[in-house]
Amino acid sequence: MKKISYKCNKNKLSFFRISSGGMIKRSGFGLISSLFIFIILFNTNNVKAQDMHFTQFFSSPLYLNPAFTGAGVCSRFSTTYRNQWPGISKTYKSYLLSMDHYVQKYNLGVGLLFGNDAAGSGDLKTTIINPMFAYEVKVNRNFSMRFGVQPGFGLKSINFNALLFGDQIARGGNVATIETPTQTKTYFDIGAGALFYSRKYWIGSSVYHLTRPDVALMGNGDGILPIKYSVHGGAKFTFNPKERNLYEQRSISPAFNYRGQKEFDQFDIGFYFTQYIVNIGIWYRGIPIIKAYKRGYSNNDAVAIIVGLKTDRLNIGYSYDITISKLNNLAQGAHEITLAYQLCKFKKKKKSRIIVPCPKF
Repeated sequence: MKKISYKCNKNKLSFFRISSGGMIKRSGFGLISSLFIFIILFNTNNVKAQDMHFTQFFSSPLYLNPAFTGAGVCSRFSTTYRNQWPGISKTYKSYLLSMDHYVQKYNLGVGLLFGNDAAGSGDLKTTIINPMFAYEVKVNRNFSMRFGVQPGFGLKSINFNALLFGDQIARGGNVATIETPTQTKTYFDIGAGALFYSRKYWIGSSVYHLTRPDVALMGNGDGILPIKYSVHGGAKFTFNPKERNLYEQRSISPAFNYRGQKEFDQFDIGFYFTQYIVNIGIWYRGIPIIKAYKRGYSNNDAVAIIVGLKTDRLNIGYSYDITISKLNNLAQGAHEITLAYQLCKFKKKKKSRIIVPCPKF
């Protein structure tokens, strides 16, 4: 999915991320490579902001869907770090930190999500702070539903003095003639989601940026954040449910996540295989055959390999994206690390709630 931060058109230049080639860096990757990335990615005259995304979307449930708030057994903390395209200097580095708790007396989940995304030689940053609330409804003994809401604030910032523009190169590196933008921009945002699940299956949907905030640092109405939507689901199948030997317990957990924002969309699909405490997974990202953003450019993004460890309380995951698009010789994939800790153990004898059947939730 393209991640572009501000509007650009033929008559006016605002700021967009380095992956689109809109800002020329002072050193490192170079002008020619930047223009190459521009040709591949920036194939429209009017594009707007895209959100950060994660390969291990199931390990960042509060970012995926606010309805997951409090969906665990008890209080939990989780964090995610992603380094996208390390082969290209100063591209994307994203961080998430979340905490949530289930208040059983009121069937209420409460949580808090912090996120930060940094990109480009201008140190373009997006910071989000989102409190979250979810309400759980037991439909019957086999099914439950959850509804969540995510109000919050965002902060967009950039270090304008670190940028180098074309007119500076033409005049030997003098001060740019472009209008200096505001260094920071704050905005209010809100998202919502729903989740329906049993002990084996789960499916949900979420929407974000319902307030459609203007995040541009330059001009009014030039950086309206498009609504982002997502549909996701999965299942968990246990091969030997009556097996008492922990070392022999095995399961497989397929999952998918389709998300879109304006004309850009993305589809992730794959599965986890779990034996005892070890998780191994493979995932594919792309929408081949059905959709291509430009003739001659197949909609294939990456194949990801995921390995992890899962205990009653601690989950650790690592994934590496193998880029299969035309950036494969430049981007060097993406690294992602997730860690989650639950404050109590899951005891089957006291299980009164249906827990979402995913190895990371």
